[in-house]
Amino acid sequence: MILFFYLIVNLLAIFLFIKMKKRLHILEIMVYWMFSSYLFQNYSALCFMNFKTILIPEKLPFEFAHFLNRNVLYPVLMVTFLHFFKDKHCKKLPLLLGFILLLSGLEWVDDLLGVMNHAHWQIWWTFTFWLMALVILIVLMKIFRNILYKGEWE
Repeated sequence: MILFFYLIVNLLAIFLFIKMKKRLHILEIMVYWMFSSYLFQNYSALCFMNFKTILIPEKLPFEFAHFLNRNVLYPVLMVTFLHFFKDKHCKKLPLLLGFILLLSGLEWVDDLLGVMNHAHWQIWWTFTFWLMALVILIVLMKIFRNILYKGEWE
């Protein structure tokens, strides 16, 4: 049941992303997607294996749901954030705060549904991680766009 729920949520996220008018080059989307997946994968792995602050139940549906989320749902939302961040008419700070709340909320929905349980966790760690992850993505976008469109490394 949990796996089916997350399968639908991930498919819906992909469908909405595909239907959205793109402001990013396809190469940018691929790079930001892979980097976003890498960030969340490392966050999940560090907290699960090293710090033991995140517990993932050893049941196949929960493990697959977590796998889907870290490779599809969170990266597509992070790339969507960059898509909107690139818009000149968008207010950057409310957008950043909105996506931090969205991503943090999704992480806590994972906790409530038992996909990724937090143990000995401080709530501010979640918000701090998402703030750092989105700021790192913004910096990556600025560097990558400079290389992609100008062909220079600055």
